[in-house]
Parts: sequence; C-alpha cells; structure tokens
Amino acid sequence: MEKYKLSNVDIVDNYFHFTRKKNLESIQKLGLLPKISIHALTLEDTKKVFFVEGLDNLLILFDCWIHVLSVYPFIPGMFNLGAKLMQYKWFPKIFINAYFKYMDFAKFHKHAAHKYFDRFLKNYVLLNLNLEENTDFSYNDIDQIKQKGYSKECLIKAGYSPLYSDLKSVKMDKWNLHTFTNHVVSPIKIKLCYVSGNYSMTDILNYALNNTNLDIEKICPNLFSYLNSGTYKDKKKDW
Repeated sequence: MEKYKLSNVDIVDNYFHFTRKKNLESIQKLGLLPKISIHALTLEDTKKVFFVEGLDNLLILFDCWIHVLSVYPFIPGMFNLGAKLMQYKWFPKIFINAYFKYMDFAKFHKHAAHKYFDRFLKNYVLLNLNLEENTDFSYNDIDQIKQKGYSKECLIKAGYSPLYSDLKSVKMDKWNLHTFTNHVVSPIKIKLCYVSGNYSMTDILNYALNNTNLDIEKICPNLFSYLNSGTYKDKKKDW
C-alpha cells in the first residue's frame, strides 16, 4: 500500500478513514467495502464507507465517538433497541431523559469509554482517501440518522453537538461524510498515513492536536476530558 505523509494542508483538507491494522491486507486487495456496523443496524439503512474531511473533523469525530461510548449500554442489544424506540413519538421521553441523566454521573461508563479509546489508538491506523465529489460521494447526500426523525434533544444526547453539527439540515456534516450507497473505494485511491515516520494513531492524534485551530476544550469537551483523564499515556505537553 502506498504511503501518505501528513502535512498542515491536511488539517482542513483531504479525506480520511480509520481502520484496524489487521484489515490492511484485505483493503490492499479489495479496497474499502461499504457496510453497516453492528452498532448502527437501526440507524443506517444502506451500506456505505464513512470518512471525514481534514484532521480537524477527525478530532470532532473522536469527540462524538467518546461521547457515544460513554453512554453506550453494556447490555447486548440495548443500544439498537433504544435507538429504535427513540424514533417513535409515542415512546415516553421520561425513560430517555432518566437514562441520559444517570449517564451524566456514571463514572464507570466514562472510564470504560476512555479505556476503549486507548485500545483504538493502539489497534487502528489512518487512511488517506483520494475521493472525487460526484464520483465517490456528494456533499448534498443525506445523513440517514438525522433523517430518522429524532428530536434535536435526542440527537444532541447521541453526540450531534450543535457546535459542529447542522441540526437544521439532514445533509451530512464534514465529520460524518460517507460514499454513495454500495460504493467501493478502490485500492488505488487509498494510502496509509504517517507522520514523523510513524503510522501510530497516537502520533497522528498528537499531530492534529498540535496543529489545529479548534478550541478543543470548548468544541470537543469529551476528547478534552479523555486527554486529561490520565489514561492517555503518550499525551504531548504542548498542545
């Protein structure tokens, strides 16, 4: 697989997707195949490849992901069941509000989310995707989660922060872009990202943090909490 050296241009430009290290051999042969993850069975209707535009939006995606992990039920199947029920206006919102209020104080869930993210940084790599608008994707495409009919309050509790999500539109946000339905990203459009000679997601995260103009504490409070939690062993001092 070809290599791609990250630079300051990538902070706000170009397209990126992360994957497990063990998937690289398959991706080199077959490309990135569209799919629906097990956690999104009731959220997504069609198979796609997800990506972000620029490393700033990668940080935003990390913030959303840590938030979701911190409220994710440990009971198998409960997330998809809850996501389904939240779509119905007749479902009593008192149960939803009570659950999320409890999660605000559930320190164990937050700790578990941080430990999960530690493992993510260890086991994943970042890919640069040479995608073309109107060939591989469209900025006007629909975010199927936004289209489900969730209330604004539910979307925010599910990680769609109004600080980085357009909650008045069902169009995709740049931290949550996807290809056309059932569209395969060819191997020739994929490169393995590195910075300072290292392919580590930890080093890439540090690079993004050291070069971003985002106010991480304000825009990405969940990521900020993780970085200051003590589980982030390789945290840089100058970001």
